[in-house]
Order: sequence, then structure tokens, then C-alpha cells
Amino acid sequence: MTVRFERDSLDLGAFTFERGGRVPRLTVTYEAYGDPADETVLVCHALTGSANVTSVPDDANEDDPDPDRPGLPLGGQARAWWESVVGPGRAVDTEEYHVVCANVPGSCYGSTGPLSTDPVTGEPYGPEFPAVTVGDWTRAQRRLLETLGVERLHAVVGGSLGGMNAVEWAKRYPDRVDRVAPVATAARLDPQALALDAVAARAIASDPNWQGGRYYGGAHPDDGLAIARMIGHLMYLSKPSMRRRFGRRVA
Repeated sequence: MTVRFERDSLDLGAFTFERGGRVPRLTVTYEAYGDPADETVLVCHALTGSANVTSVPDDANEDDPDPDRPGLPLGGQARAWWESVVGPGRAVDTEEYHVVCANVPGSCYGSTGPLSTDPVTGEPYGPEFPAVTVGDWTRAQRRLLETLGVERLHAVVGGSLGGMNAVEWAKRYPDRVDRVAPVATAARLDPQALALDAVAARAIASDPNWQGGRYYGGAHPDDGLAIARMIGHLMYLSKPSMRRRFGRRVA
């Protein structure tokens, strides 16, 4: 059975962010799998994810952006990032449900973010892009789903930061979602995790290529980003995993 597939970007109009700031046009890139007549499951991606939650036949060897399917190349871990969970016959079954995944505002895989062009300056927003919250993502997803004609969700599923997004759906729109499945997440970060995030951000900003956040068109702050990612992975590990990776070895 061939699963129906759609990848597109929609202009959702002006959008005001919870912590201040506004964009005149918010574009959200999404992918949808399955029959729109079926019950809808929204999948929320984590920090480094994209709308490409699982693969489809025409994604093979797709390393370059397709002009007919907006968004940046779906390379690395952003491509088919939850394929073991989402797809025909899997836990989130695309033959049973209409599955939607949207790239969140502020990301870099098609939706409006720092890489997008500021219509006022004609340059990338860069560090001037408004700070985003999980609530902003949830509001943008709701607007997208309403545009697609989806008023109620069978479930919202997400892991890590996407799990926080799922929890936010239950908190903000309890009358629009039947169930949520947050995976490997929490309702909020504790002070220690926030402190580690601050160190990770400093690592990126300390890279000479950071250029105050205006590095578009030049070298990227890859070294700072790599260190930040290492710090992030320390937060992602459980204590047993930490012992396996870094525990003392008995001679």
C-alpha cells in the first residue's frame, strides 16, 4: 500500500511571539503522511529535527533542495529522524492515521527563522529574530492545522524538546487533543540544565566565526557548535548511561 505524502510550506500571516517581537509573515514547512480523512496525529520534533519525520520513496538520495518542495536539504540527523516509530505498521501508523509534522518557527529546515530574510532590511534576521518559546511553536502548529482543516487531534507525540511541545498542547488546548505521548522529556528544565544551556550558548558565541550571530554567507561557528552539542549530550544521558561511557575502569 502506498502511503499518501505531502510536503509544503504555508504562509500563516503575521505572528507575534510571546516574549516580544513580530514577523509580518510566518512560513511553516510541514510534512503530512496518510489519508487526511483519518484521525490526525501531530508529531513534534526535538531541537535538531525537521518536518521529515520518516522517509518516503522519493526521498532517496535527495541531498539538494527541490524547488517544488520548499525547505533546506534534509541531511544528517534531520532526515527521517523517527523512522523507527513513524511509518506503515509502526507505532505511529501512517496507514491508520493522518500524521503531520511541522518544522517549528526559529528552526532552519524551511520555517521562518534567523536564516530567513527580514523584509525590512533585505538581510537574514540573524540575532534580531525574536526569541521563541514552546508556546510559540504550539500556537504556530495550531494555526497550521486549522489552515489544513484539522480541528481536533487524536494524539500529539514528541520526544525530548518535542515532548515538551506535546505537553504544552495538553496544557494550552486540552479541548483539541484526545491524548499526548511525551517521550524522554519533562515539563520544564531544572536550574542545572538551564546553567548547562548557558555554557553551551557561550561556547557557540565564543567561536570566532560566530560574528555576533551574523555569519550567514561565511564560515559557520562549527567548532563552538560541536562543543555545545557535547555539553547537550551530557544532559541527555541517564546516570547508568553516564557510568557506561565515563565510569572508572577497574584495572
